[in-house]
Amino acid sequence: MSVTFWGVRGSTPVFGRDYLTFGGSTMCLELAASESRVIVDAGSGVQELGRLLLSQGVLNAHILLTHFHVDHIVGLMAFAPLYRPGFSLTIHAPVLSLGPPEPLLESFFKPPYFPVSPAEAGASFTIRSFRPGESFAVSGMAIKTHELTHPGGACGYRVSHGGRSIAVVIDHEHAPGRPGKALVDFCSSADLVLYDAHWDEASDYAPHRGWGHSTWQAGLRLLHAAGARRLGCVHHAPQATDAELLRRETDLRRLHSDSFFAREGETVRLGLEPNTVT
Repeated sequence: MSVTFWGVRGSTPVFGRDYLTFGGSTMCLELAASESRVIVDAGSGVQELGRLLLSQGVLNAHILLTHFHVDHIVGLMAFAPLYRPGFSLTIHAPVLSLGPPEPLLESFFKPPYFPVSPAEAGASFTIRSFRPGESFAVSGMAIKTHELTHPGGACGYRVSHGGRSIAVVIDHEHAPGRPGKALVDFCSSADLVLYDAHWDEASDYAPHRGWGHSTWQAGLRLLHAAGARRLGCVHHAPQATDAELLRRETDLRRLHSDSFFAREGETVRLGLEPNTVT
């Protein structure tokens, strides 16, 4: 398995010389194994991935949405395959506190927010809903889901293939103390845990309790409790510059040398010893 980071930022895209190392696009992950592929979230980073899919002649895609905040769906309006007749796009989306996903997504693709609906765009567009806690399969990959702690709700994913697994826990706020048993079980023995590290407990988390985001320190506690192999920190705060993220990554690696802060454009490949980054 592999994961490619097309967007690793949270809340809003950012640009400029202070964001060249880690990138400024909002969340989009591509998880692949053999000929299988799933996309997690459609933040602004999904735009570049969409162009690549068309250049490769790909005719279908599956996107797993964690929730419906704008930074996680804004890239859909510029996802080039959506406008290609003959392309098939399936959105897998959780039923959260605001109800079924269909009206939530439909309200985004209409005035005053956007002039073109998915039905008018050209591709075949399907929404499949589920409740967090359910399991299903997509493109030959096994998907488990888990409810997360976030204003309005959010859903975590564990994607497995060929004996390898990646747990995606973003837009989640940890509880004080040890991680909860249900989340520990969800991440148990995962090869890679991709975790919401929006804040740092040493500097900026305290004033933002209740905002729905976590810290790399909480991610590391989860990693150890779950017996998982490696932590990848994602959903970087828009105000966190390259210098700040490098400092946080240095602190993380002092405690767990295989873990890292994700960089836009990089690919992490599992199943190689050691895991490699390209």
